[in-house]
Amino acid sequence: MNALLVDVGNTKTAVARASFEDDAVIEPLERVWTGETPRDDAAALALAVAALRAGGEPVAVASVVPTVTAALAAAMADVRVVDHTWPLPFELDLDQPETVGADRLCNVAAAAVAGYADAIVVDAGTATTIDVLRAGAFVGGLIAPGMAFAAQKLQEEGARLWSVPFAPTDLVPGRDTATALAVGGFQVGTRGIIGAVEGLLEAQPDAQVVLTGGLGRFLAREGWLHDPDWTLRGLAALLTT
Repeated sequence: MNALLVDVGNTKTAVARASFEDDAVIEPLERVWTGETPRDDAAALALAVAALRAGGEPVAVASVVPTVTAALAAAMADVRVVDHTWPLPFELDLDQPETVGADRLCNVAAAAVAGYADAIVVDAGTATTIDVLRAGAFVGGLIAPGMAFAAQKLQEEGARLWSVPFAPTDLVPGRDTATALAVGGFQVGTRGIIGAVEGLLEAQPDAQVVLTGGLGRFLAREGWLHDPDWTLRGLAALLTT
């Protein structure tokens, strides 16, 4: 059996086709980017995704953009949209599970299905989410502005600042404003997230750290797993839970 997996983020939408055999996901996942700004034209994005569907294969959606969720449901009447009511391979130990984004549920599901009872999943994109699986239960997490997004907003709002790309830099004092912005955006951004994760590890030292999202590669540390398809893998896992 095949299934079409749709991960709708604030900036990009990823679509993958997963093959299932004996309830296992056969790798690799095929990744297709269908849009840079999902909010701009939700209907066009939904039609683009629908065109990728092969026959009547199941379509599962993890979306953080309600307008795109609605458009996908309108374009494909039998689409399945992840939320907290789905059967989950972990316990929910949260005060308001209905408010948790589908991407976060998928990220934790991928950790649980991979065999991690204790995990910290960092999804670094437009927003940065850090979610904690503890003894098989999703106990919550952290949400912060994404590294590149925060740097960009500072540069947009500062009257005497200008745009510099988010990219790796050495930790050295910037000798001009542009360099200071570049070093500050990257070093403070990455070290802030790494510091938060290391703080969480103090209370849960055996947890597996997983990095995903478009900027996850900048956070790599020895022993930390980096997988840009982690959310899609979680979505695939939820289809077989």
